[in-house]
Amino acid sequence: MKIKYLSLKTIGSIMLMAAVVTFTSCGNRQAKESEDLQVSKEKAFEDVTTYPIPTAFEVIQLINKAGASYIISICNPADSVGKYISEKDKAVNLGIYGADLAYSTTYQMKQETMNYLKVSKQLIEELNINTGFNLELANKVEKNIDNKDSLISIITDSFYETYKNLIENGKESLSLMVITGSWIEGAYITSEIALTSRDNADFLKILASQKAPMSKLVELMKPRLENPEVKEMMDKLSPIVELYNSVEGDTLTDAQFQKLIESITSVRNSLI
Repeated sequence: MKIKYLSLKTIGSIMLMAAVVTFTSCGNRQAKESEDLQVSKEKAFEDVTTYPIPTAFEVIQLINKAGASYIISICNPADSVGKYISEKDKAVNLGIYGADLAYSTTYQMKQETMNYLKVSKQLIEELNINTGFNLELANKVEKNIDNKDSLISIITDSFYETYKNLIENGKESLSLMVITGSWIEGAYITSEIALTSRDNADFLKILASQKAPMSKLVELMKPRLENPEVKEMMDKLSPIVELYNSVEGDTLTDAQFQKLIESITSVRNSLI
């Protein structure tokens, strides 16, 4: 059998083709790796800056669906805004007023919605949370004041933007104050409604469902306990955390509810 020898030219062509294929493959792989790394970085940033627990709107909508009426005296008075001096107090009460805004918006209480929008905007400005979205917020709300669904969407986006802005500007501890204030007020409103309802089974379930968000808040606070304000807030929340640790299933016992409402009311009153 004859062996056919390849010419140097043919061998050179084959080697060149192999080099091109290898280079192209390597280039494509590197580009793909670079793209995957970029996506991974973007995903990680998105995870960090995503609002970490259900917003006040999600809790208030559960209350609304359960058939609760609006209680006008339950919220933190809008005219109390002037007494919040420190950054911490402003951030906490931005969260509290955010929940009150969610409450009044869900029940289409126009005057209360505008009042809580005004004080929320004031605190946002005083905390130097200056996003383009927040600067346009008042106009968007005024234009959609009669459209409940649009209004809820606009204000929910404001929650997200405020949280994201604080994280992006290295103010993680303040972002925790905002989230905690919002969670406390949502739980307080729910517990007050449960207290005054003839049949409070649905509201006890809503309160029981707040165990997971409470655990998430604790998880977020633990790495930042060297911050005195975070440590102080964690200490305030400890009776609530302890009580939720005893909750099993999707509702609360009467004894658990009584202890929970006392703890939530105590913490909330100390914050406003």
